[in-house]
Amino acid sequence: MARLGKIVDVHSHPILPFGEGAPVGPGRKPPDWSVERALSYMEEHDVSACVLSDPDSANHTTGQEGRDIARRVNETLAGIVSKHPSRFGAVATLPGQDADGAVTEIAYALDILKLDGVSTSTSINDVYLGEPQFNPWFELLNQRGSTLFVHPTFTKASQTLLNGLNPSVLEFMFDTTRMIANMVATGAKKRFSDIKIISTHGGGAIPYLVNRIQMLEHAFGVGPGRLELSAEEVQEGIASFYYDLTAATSEAQLGAILKLVPVSQLVMGLDFPLMPKSTFAPAIADIERYQAFDETDLQSLSYGNAGRLFPALKARIEG
Repeated sequence: MARLGKIVDVHSHPILPFGEGAPVGPGRKPPDWSVERALSYMEEHDVSACVLSDPDSANHTTGQEGRDIARRVNETLAGIVSKHPSRFGAVATLPGQDADGAVTEIAYALDILKLDGVSTSTSINDVYLGEPQFNPWFELLNQRGSTLFVHPTFTKASQTLLNGLNPSVLEFMFDTTRMIANMVATGAKKRFSDIKIISTHGGGAIPYLVNRIQMLEHAFGVGPGRLELSAEEVQEGIASFYYDLTAATSEAQLGAILKLVPVSQLVMGLDFPLMPKSTFAPAIADIERYQAFDETDLQSLSYGNAGRLFPALKARIEG
C-alpha cells in the first residue's frame, strides 16, 4: 500500500507566552508546547517540516498593543525557523483590526523576516473576511501572490450557543463555512484571486453545503453588498480555495471535498498540539487507505502541494 511520507504539515501552532494565543475556547488551558515537543511528534509521524501559525494572537486588541503583539510573535517565529530552517516554516501574524498596522507588518514579516506567508482568523471582532475593512491588506497580499492561512475562531455571539461544547467541536466548522461563503458572496475571493488561501479543517461544512448555497442564494436573495452569482460562479469561488485535511479524513469527508476540488488543492494538517496526538496516526491511515488516492496523489498530499504554496520552505527542505 502506498503511504504518506516526508509530510509537510501546514497546520501547526506554537503556544507562546504572549498575545491571545490559540483559540482553545472558554475555560480551556492551552496545551504545553516547545520546539522539542514539536520535533518529537514530527519524527514519530514522518513529518519532514511543519508550518507554524499563531493566527488570532493580535486580533483582539487595537493600536500599538496589537502591532507590538504581532511583531513579537513574528520575530519569535522567525527565530525558530532560523534555528531549524529545514524543519519549520512560519506564517506571519497580523494586527487584524488595524489596516495600516497589518500592511506594515506584512512588509516586515515577508521582506525582513522572510516568513513563508501570512495567517489570520476567519472573523476578526465578529467581522468576517471579505468585508471592505480588510481590503488594504488583502490588496497587498494579492499584489504579492502570497499564501494566506485562515484559521477558524468563534464570535462573541456564538459563545451562548455552544451547548456546553468546546467551539472546536462544531463552531470552528461553522465559522469557516461563513468565511468562505462571505468571501465568495462579496466578490472578495475573485477580486483577490492571486492570494492562495488555505481554509482549514476541510472547509468546515462547505463541501456538504455547496449545492444548497448554489440553489438557495437565488431563491431567497442576497444581502446588501453581496453579489447575485450564478450556480457556476458560486462553485468556482468555493473551489478556488485550498483545503487542509485537519480532522477531515473520513471517507465521507474526503469524498465530498474531492467533488469540490482536485487533489492538487489539498494539503496535510495535524493541528499539533491542539488536536490529541492519538488522532495523528489514524488520520494518516485514513488517507493512505482511501481508494481514490494513488501513489502520485499521496506524494502531492505529503509534500508536493505544500511545496507550491510555500516554495521557500521547499527550497530549505531540499537544500
